[in-house]
Amino acid sequence: TRTATGDGSTVGFTVTDGVTVDTVLVTENGVLQTPTTDYTISGTTLTFGTAPASGVAIQIRELFN
Repeated sequence: TRTATGDGSTVGFTVTDGVTVDTVLVTENGVLQTPTTDYTISGTTLTFGTAPASGVAIQIRELFN
């Protein structure tokens, strides 16, 4: 699990190499975000379509088998 806090301008966050939108759960202040609509993943970067607002609690849970 990775956590961060939104600052209103940062859209890119680091994830483990090999994860995809199908193997992560992303929340903003506890609200589940929708893959490919709210965020995408390329390589080791998860990118939000819109920067999380300042003070928003971000949680990225990487799911592995």
